[in-house]
Amino acid sequence: MILVLSLFTIILIFIGFDFVLFFYEWQARIHIGRWNDRLEWQKAIEAKAHKWLRRSPTVKLTDNNYWVLYDVLRGRYRNRTIQSWQAAGLLIAFGKEESAQYANRVIDDDTNDWKVEPAHIDEVLLAYVLKKNGVLSQKAEASILSLLLNLKGKQTTIPYRSTIPNVRFVDTIGMAVPFLFHCGESELAMKQIVEYDKAKLSGTSIPSHAYDIIHNVPLGIYDWARGIGWYILGLVESNTKGLLNNRIISLAEELLPYQKAEGGFGAMFFNKEAVSESSGTALIGLLMINAYRISSDSRFLDAAFRAEKQLMASTRRTGAIDLCQGDTKGIGYYSTTFSVMPFAQGIALKLSKELNAYANR
Repeated sequence: MILVLSLFTIILIFIGFDFVLFFYEWQARIHIGRWNDRLEWQKAIEAKAHKWLRRSPTVKLTDNNYWVLYDVLRGRYRNRTIQSWQAAGLLIAFGKEESAQYANRVIDDDTNDWKVEPAHIDEVLLAYVLKKNGVLSQKAEASILSLLLNLKGKQTTIPYRSTIPNVRFVDTIGMAVPFLFHCGESELAMKQIVEYDKAKLSGTSIPSHAYDIIHNVPLGIYDWARGIGWYILGLVESNTKGLLNNRIISLAEELLPYQKAEGGFGAMFFNKEAVSESSGTALIGLLMINAYRISSDSRFLDAAFRAEKQLMASTRRTGAIDLCQGDTKGIGYYSTTFSVMPFAQGIALKLSKELNAYANR
């Protein structure tokens, strides 16, 4: 009897954990999207982003919504690598002060190196943001560059994972290329971009999720919004000398027809019936404002403001931007979970701040 009662109690705890998560998500969406003033909205999302710099919500590893506590207990709920680019996305919207505070948490005062040695390319984006804001130590920078060059090995370019050396992922363009440009490895950075041209849809500037450099075939899909967002991030954050102007304009021109009437882009944006996805929408919005700066074409600026409008419509009453697709599980395995994501929060805030300069045009 005691064993049965104990088992029953454990089951109730697991079910209760799932219910608490479900109820929190449900109530958080009450009155979602009731934002009419963009500056009031911007202030709310900035306050939330600033709070998340201190304690970031988890972007979970799986799409599982049942027996979630079991995932937590076996270490399948939260991942340091994923959380790293969440922090990077948040910091990209802020300046040196916030980056310095965050650097104190991840870089050891005595060694001037990372407290936890970086192991994956996903962590390079955080290093880039810290370097961009002038707070990355030389030793920490050298550790990141060593990680990238070790991944590259004798190959011409850097793979996303050493376990699949012959496949290039679009994620690498966004995560590593800006860092390479900013630490004097511009030749390697351009090789990463130029090599990936082979992964583009025929006759377009739209890249696929991945590319097999041995068989010369694209892998995954072409219209994954955050995937193309990674490519966009690599372009706009690396274009300090205008070398990538043509790529930015060409891609922006091709994406304009896929913007939904309400301003967003679907998780798989070729499907105009898909619900707008916030991380991709924010990143494509960044592309549009950069295209406008280069060309002065008002269509791009209008597209950026429309993207912001959709992000406002996807924002919870707390200032947290919702409807962000969860972490991708692999080529062809895209998340069906849509919730908050610190990375998208930061990118949206960056977009909105940049649009301030044109709000009274």
